[in-house]
Amino acid sequence: MKKAVIFLVLIFAFSAVFLSDGYSLRLGNKDLVKLGVGQRSMFLIGTVYYASLWVPQELKGKSAKEIIEADEPCAVILSIDSKLITTEKFVKATREGFAKAAASGYATNKSEGFLTKFAEMQIAKGDTIYLYYTPGSGLSASYKSKATGETKNVGVTPGLDFKKALLAIWLGPNPVQESLKKGMLGQ
Repeated sequence: MKKAVIFLVLIFAFSAVFLSDGYSLRLGNKDLVKLGVGQRSMFLIGTVYYASLWVPQELKGKSAKEIIEADEPCAVILSIDSKLITTEKFVKATREGFAKAAASGYATNKSEGFLTKFAEMQIAKGDTIYLYYTPGSGLSASYKSKATGETKNVGVTPGLDFKKALLAIWLGPNPVQESLKKGMLGQ
């Protein structure tokens, strides 16, 4: 009996370590919790990227619209999972996402300025893009290259309107992929 209990405790401990993603986020003096992870996939290509959504505890369980509209810190972390993704394809797809968001009522005039900041990056499989929104400061973007191990600050785009438009790409009424939206919301 004692061996069975020890075995179960060890299984639980190893599960906690290996199933955890090791991230802990704090933005705008608030601890963020991971709401969910969604998978962006395309027919015949498979998985393109994974997107995780981080929000303050008080937004956990809220609707997508409430999360988009909230002037609260949040983060989206994109993990590129396809060697077919290039900087040009990333920018083109994100531009199309902003157009869909605008058609859903989340327009911003800051999208092109944001996209030009990625022009110098060489996005490849295994890279990570970090998007952090802090009220009063704006949305900061950084990029970590798997090949070099370097993280580069891409810049800050100010304004709640921009945060709303960016989140609406994934969480809006007309998201880039419905299953991705549900995954990011933890549904």
